[in-house]
Amino acid sequence: MTDIVALAGTQDEVLAKAAAVERKASHPLGMAIVAAASKRGLELPPSFGAALTVPGQAITARLKGGFVSVGSPRYAAGQTNLDAAAVAQLEAFEQQGKTVVVVLAGKRIEGLVALRDEPRHDAKEAVTALHRAGIATVMLTGDNRRAADAIGCVLGVRSLAELLPDAKLKEIAALRTKGPVAMIGDGINDAPALAAASVGVAMGGGTDVALETADAALLRDEVTGVAELIAGSKATLANIWQNIALALGLKAVFLCTTLLGVTTLWMAILADTGATVLVTANALRLLGWKMPRG
Repeated sequence: MTDIVALAGTQDEVLAKAAAVERKASHPLGMAIVAAASKRGLELPPSFGAALTVPGQAITARLKGGFVSVGSPRYAAGQTNLDAAAVAQLEAFEQQGKTVVVVLAGKRIEGLVALRDEPRHDAKEAVTALHRAGIATVMLTGDNRRAADAIGCVLGVRSLAELLPDAKLKEIAALRTKGPVAMIGDGINDAPALAAASVGVAMGGGTDVALETADAALLRDEVTGVAELIAGSKATLANIWQNIALALGLKAVFLCTTLLGVTTLWMAILADTGATVLVTANALRLLGWKMPRG
């Protein structure tokens, strides 16, 4: 979290209400808001009942003074009229590449909270490894265009911004017409896209919904694990083809030589056993496999 603009009350009051709504949320933006409130030592107002989430748009909870929502500018614009001052401040934050959420008490805007997204420490390395393997990358995000472009520029990936969950599904469908698509995500909003992709990969620290929907999970919660997963899969597949060629090749050779009388039946049986040993030994080489560098 980088900035708070209080349009009603104080900054601490706006942040406390936002954190009270987000306190049980698993979204990175919500977690950042709660962390900022904790750092300031704010006492959060109690909430009643379960929070209501509108995927990709907002989360609403009932606090002591009524219902409070923390949502995107698009969601806020659908709930109330944004005055010129609020719109100007929103645009100023977005020009700086920040993501802005609006805190609403009923239909009244309480304030704005600006957040700056930071790439994971290993994200650049992961993207570089994927590009080196000949795999194209694209970032699908619900953030505003400027914030997405700022992160995309740092990582060297193409970005598609301001996408709700159903829009992500359409993008995945469009990409699948060009070939297999692997989707990597960690949030509730990513779950539909994870299911729609050819292969869904969930980050280990993601939500339960994402982990249950995905085909694979990265237990270390590091993006470099994606490139390692692909390289490891290729190495395993290559090993399988080697074993098939080795086993069938030896059987074919001894079948022909046995029929021609060059080798005996017992020699063929011993060769078959030897092929099993060779195939097993070849497969065991994968235990020492390491991700190739450079």
